[in-house]
Amino acid sequence: MKLTESQIRSLVRESILSEELTKSDKSEIERIVKRHLKAMIPSEVSSELDKEVKKRNGSIEKKVDDTITSRFKKAQNDKDFDDAVIKVAKRVLKGLHDMHYKRTNLIDQMPIPKN
Repeated sequence: MKLTESQIRSLVRESILSEELTKSDKSEIERIVKRHLKAMIPSEVSSELDKEVKKRNGSIEKKVDDTITSRFKKAQNDKDFDDAVIKVAKRVLKGLHDMHYKRTNLIDQMPIPKN
């Protein structure tokens, strides 16, 4: 007995697949979708999207910088903040001191940007 296409489709519609997608299945689907989207979306649109993302990231970075700056300005009245900064500074200095005396060749070979 041979089933027609419509019979097969009705059988598929009636049956419910209970198998869950695995992580690799999901990543494969994402990869396929990205590939098809790249083919569908022209490069001009993708470049505009990139510009928008950079613009948005820039505004987020500005907000973070402003928050950090305001936090440092308010630090004069906040003893906990002062203590935290002092602890971090001491740990950094101790680490640099240890690295200098224990790993001198590491420091000598460290690249330093000249900006």
